[in-house]
Amino acid sequence: MTDLALAQWLTGPSAAAILDRAQALESSGSGPSAALAASAALRRAFPDLSAEQCAAAMTQADLRRRAVERYGIEGRPFLTRDGLEQATQPVVASRRAAMLIAAGCTRVADLTAGLGFDASAFVAAGLAVTAVERSPETAVLLAANVPSARLVIGDATDNATRAEATSELGPSDVIFVDPARRDASGRRTPDGARAQSERDPERWSPPWSFVASLADDHRVCVKAAPGFPPERLPVGWHGEWTSVAGTATEACLWSWPAFEATRRAVRIEPAAHGRDAWVAEFGGTGARGQVDVTAVAGSIHEPDPSIMKAGLLDDLAADLRLTRLDAHSAWLTGGDVSSPFVRSYRVEDLLPSDAKALRRSLRERGIGALTIKGRATGIDPDALRRRLALIGPNTATIVVTVSMGRRITLLVTPR
Repeated sequence: MTDLALAQWLTGPSAAAILDRAQALESSGSGPSAALAASAALRRAFPDLSAEQCAAAMTQADLRRRAVERYGIEGRPFLTRDGLEQATQPVVASRRAAMLIAAGCTRVADLTAGLGFDASAFVAAGLAVTAVERSPETAVLLAANVPSARLVIGDATDNATRAEATSELGPSDVIFVDPARRDASGRRTPDGARAQSERDPERWSPPWSFVASLADDHRVCVKAAPGFPPERLPVGWHGEWTSVAGTATEACLWSWPAFEATRRAVRIEPAAHGRDAWVAEFGGTGARGQVDVTAVAGSIHEPDPSIMKAGLLDDLAADLRLTRLDAHSAWLTGGDVSSPFVRSYRVEDLLPSDAKALRRSLRERGIGALTIKGRATGIDPDALRRRLALIGPNTATIVVTVSMGRRITLLVTPR
């Protein structure tokens, strides 16, 4: 069975009950032996199922579980492993769709629709969507995931395909692009689970230069990797860098002044444990000079990843009247502040940085469980924790960083 035929079977009515059964079996255990047992049980329940169809159904079940766990994507979308790696979290996609509507947009041409994660959010918000996908196999899954979108099969870099996709756009409407940034055959993350993101925007598919050129004729909104350098924003473009639950997730680049500041950091905390989701925004230019570097004051403050990715550390420090611990450190210091863009710690003591002396100091305090924060210092918190070999009833947090050119270790209490 070809990949296209398999995609058509998966999205057809004859596979519905098989996928339901596969999902129930997949959730009943974990590990290689459980996966083999689940596949065997599925073949027993559906004797006419081919080996390819069984594998495809179990893969869908596995990917749907991962979609919920990693991205909060609920429901029963049709997925591929590569497509899921570039998924947009629903809370981010919904916010982007709302921003497009606020900007007067009524139609979106999604030139890199893939499995339709963003297209689904656009449709749910009431936007008319044209979805472009170059892979016929992926297009079958896309059509099932976003049935109300107008589907165009082709490569968006092809002039004829692009002209067809954008033919209905008005002056306030938008081209959306989410370039492929992962090469499935290339480098993997250290655990081997995911392809590593391509850092050079010219190696994206389509490349950044092509994407930026689309703004010559239309408004353009681009989802990019969170590491997209703010200084690469073209003149007249605005960018925002988003974190979700403390993790940098993406940059979103707008070819028009979609908001007041040139750059904006966005922190999103999803709904959890009965708490509503909330969003915080901080805008700036990234053009102000570096704030002063001073010694440790009563509190130190760790900036949210969105601030760092947006290049707004000094803008935030100036706004909160804080200083830097070091010209090359992200840690800020000063008095008590209240901001959703920093996590604050009260400084309790300055500890020795030598491992033996540090062990002695912590053992004297009866500390057994230790949280170690040492971002950008090159230390391995797990290795240091093993080396300290602490035993005791108390818990503590230490921050290992650089202050005014000298490595320091601080005993802190989260505020």
